[in-house]
Amino acid sequence: MAEMPVLQGKGISMKFGEALVLDSVDVEFYPGKVYGVVGENGAGKSTLMRILSGFLQPISGEIYVDGKQTVLNPYKAKELGIVLVPQELNLVEPLRVYENIFLGDEPTGRFLIDKKKMIQDASEIIKNLDVDIDPMELVERLSTGKKQMVEIMKALSRSVKILIMDEPTASLSEDETQKLFETVKKLKTSGITVIFVSHRLKEIVQIADELVVLRDGKKVYQGALSDFSETQIAEMMVGRKMDEIYPEKVGWEEKNVLEVRNLNSADGKIRDVSFTLKNGEILGFYGLVGAGRTELMQTIIGVRKLSSGEIFVDGKQTIIRSVKEAMKNGIVYLPEERKLAGLILNFEVFKNTTLMTLDKISKVFTKPKVEVERFDAYRKSFDIRVRGPYQITRTLSGGNQQKLVLSKLVETGAKIFIMDEPTRGVDINSRYQIYKIISELASKKMASFIVVSSDLPEIIGLCNRVIVMRNGTIVGEAVGEEIEETNLIYMALGVSEPQEKVKE
Repeated sequence: MAEMPVLQGKGISMKFGEALVLDSVDVEFYPGKVYGVVGENGAGKSTLMRILSGFLQPISGEIYVDGKQTVLNPYKAKELGIVLVPQELNLVEPLRVYENIFLGDEPTGRFLIDKKKMIQDASEIIKNLDVDIDPMELVERLSTGKKQMVEIMKALSRSVKILIMDEPTASLSEDETQKLFETVKKLKTSGITVIFVSHRLKEIVQIADELVVLRDGKKVYQGALSDFSETQIAEMMVGRKMDEIYPEKVGWEEKNVLEVRNLNSADGKIRDVSFTLKNGEILGFYGLVGAGRTELMQTIIGVRKLSSGEIFVDGKQTIIRSVKEAMKNGIVYLPEERKLAGLILNFEVFKNTTLMTLDKISKVFTKPKVEVERFDAYRKSFDIRVRGPYQITRTLSGGNQQKLVLSKLVETGAKIFIMDEPTRGVDINSRYQIYKIISELASKKMASFIVVSSDLPEIIGLCNRVIVMRNGTIVGEAVGEEIEETNLIYMALGVSEPQEKVKE
């Protein structure tokens, strides 16, 4: 007798307004397997996951759990062992870690919440995941990566039969990601089905048994993963052959557009940092989590207080005490968390493009017609996929949001762009487009870029020169052929050179 799917969707369709997001999608998932789900931003991945976990109702189609047709809602799904770890964090930050893990499912004893048991059980989950998190810590004090781990722990505290994870590694370090993968393997061994949605094809290849590919709301493939390379998967996602994802590197001019001398931050996070950025250069900053890369950039643009050191823009010493002063000096910053600091999500898309340049458009009144025209120009050149200029920003996919942030920064006329994790949570095609925009602006000497990234292939493929940081200071630099994985990792770890293997 053939094995029965533990979860199955038949003819699943979904609309938001007039937009058809899912079009008659058939998927099936079997026990004890890991499924990698991929697709461009806007392909329908998150929508499908929310339907399969009961948070959305499709306009048509059927869902089967253990062969029985079922109408799901979040409570029914949880009852059946279907748990979703969402892309967007859903934590109560003023509460402690253990309180968040068991929120809504608190163990009781004699009609009262058993706090002691909650702490013990939370500690056991943390131990099994092997992560450095105190169950008594307030969630608001945790890093984004650790908050993501708390979301995962919430899911694992339930009686899970089907675990759906939507971009679970987006904010995790390499070490945290590997620990998560170990947990996924344990879950698989115990017969649990894991549905793993990710833009990181390398991770999908590493962790998944089967592949599900969505494109424009349709399923274009479900089956074995072993026969496909990352490039082939990417081509299935976009429906065409992919050119080399990283543009050809173009040289820069020797002129310094930015010089930092002996920089120290008031909080001690940055110590005696000096570097230069050349005209038309794409300069990478690499390091392990906690190396101080983001803190350095925030010190340069005035978000963090400077205790000593000098900053020169185009050869002139400059004092920068705020983001506004940085922009006046031609420096703009794309933050790691675009939804928190890069965009106003409730605004129409065109308003975000011109948000930083309204004073140039009109000194008294804003002119929507002019704003829309400016947005439309970027919409075409940056391939920002929207229904129109009046679409609300929060409804855009992650990749299109990031291109919108980039349009906002380019609109300022800035010459120095500091970009912190510019493609985190962005699909392969949008990555390709973002890299093209950066490369074209740099090659035409219209702008120079500092790219902070934990993605080594991105750093290697995009940057002309790479600076490596550790413990708040610069520990190395790589140019040309020196920009390769082993060299950068050894510098980041503080290992002077690879150790030769001992001959047996």
